[in-house]
Amino acid sequence: MRRVRTVGLVLTLALSLSACGESSQLYPASKEDGVFFSVPKNWKGLSFAALSKFEKKSAENPEESRESLVKWQVAYSTDTKVKVSSVFTLKPPSSPLIFARVRDLTAEETNDFSYNSLRNVIVPVTQLADGAELGVPDFEILSDREVVEKGARGVQTIYRFSIDGEQQTFNQTALMSNDRTTIYILIGRCLSKCYQKNKKAIEEIVSTFTVEGAK
Repeated sequence: MRRVRTVGLVLTLALSLSACGESSQLYPASKEDGVFFSVPKNWKGLSFAALSKFEKKSAENPEESRESLVKWQVAYSTDTKVKVSSVFTLKPPSSPLIFARVRDLTAEETNDFSYNSLRNVIVPVTQLADGAELGVPDFEILSDREVVEKGARGVQTIYRFSIDGEQQTFNQTALMSNDRTTIYILIGRCLSKCYQKNKKAIEEIVSTFTVEGAK
């Protein structure tokens, strides 16, 4: 009887620990595109629908907007009052902000896209690194490395720069599918002081970014 009770206790404890582990994380994913990552469950999420609606509304020419090529996108922040508009501006967020996107490449991009194109997908990183006068005198690349996934490859670039006297840090992963038709992006960013304070959490999220490719 004692042995049965002991086994029962062990099983109960194991199940409890498993449940706790599962409940601490969210797993945003697009099964169709074969991409996923994890983020703490207490982070505020912004849905694909909300992001796409805002982006489409804000586009100067909706017919030419790349929003129409977006297959999936989500965002998360520790700020429970985060607004969709904060995702689509370079103004530094004061709380960690994660943004993931999957979109088709145009025919021209499919032919011309390179690792530098991936680096420049949000900010003209290569031009700024070469000293181009674009009003960002303090631009600095902190890290740049190749990333190879099962379904895509590209680069992870960590960089920082200031806008209106406020410096922010970007942790950007941009990958292109093996058939050169799709781009996968994950970005973690916030004010540089905020980034340093939350570096471990941001880097843990970025490290879970997985691209297996379209099924």
